[in-house]
Amino acid sequence: MVEVGIVGAGNVLPAYLQVLDRLVVRGQAREGLVCARRRETWDGLHARRPGLRLVEDAGAVLESEADVVVVLTPPESHAELVRLALEHGKHVVAEKPVALSRAVAEPLFRLAGEKGLYLLAAPFVQLAPTFRALWGELRGGAIGRIHSARGLYGNAGSHWASWYHAGGVGPLAEAGIYNLKSLTAILGPVAKVLAAETRAVERREVAGATIASPDPDVSHVLLRHEAGALSSVVSSQAIQRYRRPGLELYGTEGTANLLGDDWDPRGFEIWRNKEGRWEEYEAIDPTWLWADGLREVVLALQEDRPPLADPAHDLHLLEIVDAARQAVAEGRAVPVSSRFGPLDLRPEEAAGRRDRQHLHDHTRPPDEQ
Repeated sequence: MVEVGIVGAGNVLPAYLQVLDRLVVRGQAREGLVCARRRETWDGLHARRPGLRLVEDAGAVLESEADVVVVLTPPESHAELVRLALEHGKHVVAEKPVALSRAVAEPLFRLAGEKGLYLLAAPFVQLAPTFRALWGELRGGAIGRIHSARGLYGNAGSHWASWYHAGGVGPLAEAGIYNLKSLTAILGPVAKVLAAETRAVERREVAGATIASPDPDVSHVLLRHEAGALSSVVSSQAIQRYRRPGLELYGTEGTANLLGDDWDPRGFEIWRNKEGRWEEYEAIDPTWLWADGLREVVLALQEDRPPLADPAHDLHLLEIVDAARQAVAEGRAVPVSSRFGPLDLRPEEAAGRRDRQHLHDHTRPPDEQ
């Protein structure tokens, strides 16, 4: 049984506890210590979960019997906590971004490799069964050669965490990184980045304090993939609501849309020219959670296999973020030098999946197509 310790008790903790609970009831994991640095939050945490074993100091979690440490603290602290956990011999699951730059993240993955430890970095979109099913359809040529793609993810910002708006992270690394991982998983590595950003909200009220000059909260990024496709990502901490597919993919023989966000996929739809109709598919596992990296590392340990993740891919994402910052500062396209090999994301149950998941077709008259 794998013991899981957690450092950080903010707003993402409930999702990871939900994943952990599913593992506990199956006898695959047990709950370890949880570090909540601010003692004033303990009563609320215990009210929602009376059995939570809370500590104030992250060192207590790192020095515990935990096999896996989950890092859920503000982004600027991720890299140091990941390093300390690895040095204590722990496998690590780190929330996004694992570090604020590729240069800082690369030694962490190297250290994990040297120690024979797993380091899984969010986001974990490549683990979602629905995304994997769409990936398999696209890799099988469902819409021909993909030449264009669009992604968008945003929110209205934070009223509880100042690092959202004054920590130098920015919407691309905080929100758009989901789309970056999905698009690169489908279209391959990025060779060049062009970007622009702006500030939509001039003053932010966060945790009772005013941030008079917050970081930019809108980012637009244009990516040229090594294989030739173009993609774009809009990410923002000033988007109130939106209603559009999480991903749009345009090919020479059709179109595909991922429905819902790629961190919460609700199905997908495909237009195939040869069929002349839209095909709609439900989410394969509607209960899938974006914190699934924890489940993956626990099962990888129990099954004695590597997790379904590629450190080279995660480092590539951080280099894209670095390049976007440089592109904004210099007003030019910036090359990306790193590359990664494709993961095989085909679902295990691929055979016959279409018959099980296919809902219905929308066939339109030729004059309406």
